Amino acid sequence: MTVASDRVGGILFEPRTGGSQEIDSTGLAEFLPQPALQILAAVPLWWEKRARAVGLSGQWLDVSFAVQAPLPACIETAAPDASITTTTDGFKIGQAYVSALLPQVRARHGRHYTPGDLSRHLWAMTRRALGHKVGSRRLTGMVRDPACGAGALLLPAVREHLAGLSRTDPQLALAGLERSVEGIDNDPAAAWLASVVLAAETLPVLAAVPARLRRPLPALARVGDGLAPMSQVRAVVVNPPYGRVRLSAADRKRFSHVLFGHANLYGLFIGACLEQLDDSGVLAALVPTSLASGLYFSKLRDAIASEAPLRDITFVAERGGIFSGVLQETCLAIFSRKRSRRTSIAISNGQVSQVARVESPRGSGPWLLPRHADDAPIAAAAAKMRHTLASVGWKASTGPLVWNRRKADIHQRPANGRVTILWAVDIDGGQLHHDAARRDLRYLQLRDHADRAVMVLDQPAILVQRTTSPEQSRRLVAVDLTPQAVEDWGGALVVENHVNVLKPTMATPLVSRVTLSRVLGTKTMDRVLRCLTGSVAVSAYELASLPFPSADVLQVWEELEGEKLEVAVARAFWPEVS
Repeated sequence: MTVASDRVGGILFEPRTGGSQEIDSTGLAEFLPQPALQILAAVPLWWEKRARAVGLSGQWLDVSFAVQAPLPACIETAAPDASITTTTDGFKIGQAYVSALLPQVRARHGRHYTPGDLSRHLWAMTRRALGHKVGSRRLTGMVRDPACGAGALLLPAVREHLAGLSRTDPQLALAGLERSVEGIDNDPAAAWLASVVLAAETLPVLAAVPARLRRPLPALARVGDGLAPMSQVRAVVVNPPYGRVRLSAADRKRFSHVLFGHANLYGLFIGACLEQLDDSGVLAALVPTSLASGLYFSKLRDAIASEAPLRDITFVAERGGIFSGVLQETCLAIFSRKRSRRTSIAISNGQVSQVARVESPRGSGPWLLPRHADDAPIAAAAAKMRHTLASVGWKASTGPLVWNRRKADIHQRPANGRVTILWAVDIDGGQLHHDAARRDLRYLQLRDHADRAVMVLDQPAILVQRTTSPEQSRRLVAVDLTPQAVEDWGGALVVENHVNVLKPTMATPLVSRVTLSRVLGTKTMDRVLRCLTGSVAVSAYELASLPFPSADVLQVWEELEGEKLEVAVARAFWPEVS
């Protein structure tokens, strides 16, 4: 995937520095750093050597003749990168190109091309969803990538098309490519590179065609807008660009069915891709796991469940080093027009292992998807529960203090009008304490009565860490802020925004504060939360969505604590527990 300018489909990226810019093929030399130009300049020689290796000669060694994609003029004066050799495959050329771009460009426009192993696995998932039988290697319809970058996600589809037809009729195999594979990208350099990389896969087939019948190979990737309305196809494969974007009124209206709050470009791409599927279509996408849980993607989840439910998902455990600079956890997801009652879940950690098959998620709420086989029964039981934290009488909200907006009001010592600040580190390990690391930033000066009304917590509550780390043994870290604790902290405190605050919404909630804090501390509820979110962040939205059993079960919990409560909670989500 890639985005060459600050605009996609008329949608403007949020500027970080400077204004927006439009880049076309004539401006590539200015836009691309020298290492990227050198990668591109090496491609014609790479093509020549590969063409010669299969027995082609003459004009077929010239990529500008052999492929109907104009050679970017900017690369003609660049020195070819010597690391690109005959044995370099198309996946590695694409990776080399994107790696040669400026880091701020990759980060700003979400340019993170797909490694070969993930591309191949996503295509295998796509084939299963399309119903391709084992041994059948012929495409059954058009495959499109609307953010194709250097064409990595289309390479397996091209290989399958050629394998299915080349042995019987090489000429027919080449002629059918344009009707079977299409890539779109608004980076002209990437679109050209994708066309050449994909065409290189056909070289052995082209060599098998009699010389008098050979024709220049089609450009399978074109410069274009991946968000524009398009014809429907059988399969869309995409690793969409990421980034917050500003929308015009018209764009916001068009994408209103998948938008909640600010717009992220990848959410828009998923919405647009759903529109491109025919009645039997399949969407295969690399997306962050936040798609399955975050509030911002609630409407997108609802649209997916209505139009093409989740059929297959593989969580990528070995995310380190896959996409440079990307911290979000990634998954490979298959959405299909042909509805299935069950969703297959797997995890990739070097090798792919099956986790479970669960009821396909429905609606806009967070999807309960186990990340480990042992959690499958828990997710299945949780999915059938009709109560949530919100419906049993509790509201989750984020601590109101954003400290870097109130730096001038934060002090080391108490004084008139100052209130003690509770930081996330003050509840580390599930124990309430004054962490020494925050002793110089311990008090907030309140400005007025309105400030006090917003900032101050002077009633018992439950405090939950909003951000954890992969190294922590628990994702769900909760502390009971008892009446005595409120007094010990001066009778009132200010909670900073890396802590969630749970408060009752009714005089007598279905589960009391004391019991709820204990339940949140159980191993089972931590595992339930991990099924709701693969992120280290624990949002108020996800807490509010935590599933709970019936009122009768909750009443029994009120009488229990310690190991007895641990077992009772486990039994509610996993009846086999003794």
